[in-house]
Amino acid sequence: MIAASDLRTTRIIERKMTIKGKTMNRNWTFVVAAALLAMAAVPGARSAEMTEKEKALASPYPNDFGPGALPAETLKAYPANVQEGYKLLLVRCAQCHQPNRPLNSRFVEPEGGIDDVKQQANLDAWKKANPEIFKDLSVWQPEVKVWNRYVKRMMNKPGCNIEKAEGKKIWEFLQYDGAHRKVGENAAKWAGHRHKLVDEFKAKYPKRYEELKAANDL
Repeated sequence: MIAASDLRTTRIIERKMTIKGKTMNRNWTFVVAAALLAMAAVPGARSAEMTEKEKALASPYPNDFGPGALPAETLKAYPANVQEGYKLLLVRCAQCHQPNRPLNSRFVEPEGGIDDVKQQANLDAWKKANPEIFKDLSVWQPEVKVWNRYVKRMMNKPGCNIEKAEGKKIWEFLQYDGAHRKVGENAAKWAGHRHKLVDEFKAKYPKRYEELKAANDL
């Protein structure tokens, strides 16, 4: 749909094309109008970014009710490269949604770098040491490469301005963060946090809650 400002521009051009009471070939007017329509039909990166933000707002999750930043005492205990990935997440991921969404996510990816075998071994170790994290999908979704796939999918969205090297650092942060802040000695604290978010979400968006619950996507 052509914007009102573009229509005004077209009318101005039409007036300027009138010389001594005689209108020039009106085909030029149609050419200008067609060009404006074409520009409106091909949005730039900024328009694409806003579209993704609008989609995120229209499809809320319990994660969105959580904080948009990590506590300083938590972050300072993380390795320097992981902190770098966190800082990139705050800026780059905000192109399409707020940082709340990944920071409060139930996703947990085992450590082990990009190696499937190492990740699976750590996942199996969790099943023995922390069996509770496999019982409630609204709190934890432990899965090999779950964050790796998520970051790649986000990088392919329209308007997402994340370089490959930046995406790797963001993924490294998400893998490390989930494996340390959501399981082990922090499992009970994380469970309380997630239950609170889900309860708040259910109270505000009961219909959306039922949809996500039925799809195991809380």
